[in-house]
Amino acid sequence: IAGVEKMRGDMLRQAMHYLDNLDDAEDAVQDTLVKLWMLRDRITDLNKMRNLSSVVCKNVSLNMLRDKKEQVQVDENLSLTTAGNPQKELEEKENHERLIQGIAALTEKQRTLIRMRNVENLSYVEIAHVLGTTESSVRGMISKTRAQLMAQMKGE
Repeated sequence: IAGVEKMRGDMLRQAMHYLDNLDDAEDAVQDTLVKLWMLRDRITDLNKMRNLSSVVCKNVSLNMLRDKKEQVQVDENLSLTTAGNPQKELEEKENHERLIQGIAALTEKQRTLIRMRNVENLSYVEIAHVLGTTESSVRGMISKTRAQLMAQMKGE
């Protein structure tokens, strides 16, 4: 446990370096710890775990930065395209609400798959490694999940 606490402190400092916000850094460390927990049976050497924690924390932090930047761009683009057009504003709001509802209706595993692929930008191979399955199985699961999400958004 002392090793994990030291790793957590190191990860927090690293995340703060990238994110410059304590709450975001805490979120990044929590996400990193979850990922490491999922790999705990595969990595028994503490030094390898420390090295992996550094890499994962860096990637999670950079993903969070990128996601924030993309969200700002999306918000700016929505403002530009819908400014002064109440019909477009209403359509965008409804689409957003349908997306949120569709995601909420997915199973936890499906939400995790979508998050790993579309938010964390993990490759199919990386997802398969984390889940302990094959790349083709991951492709199939993600395809089925996307189809289900689209059907839910269309109200089917």
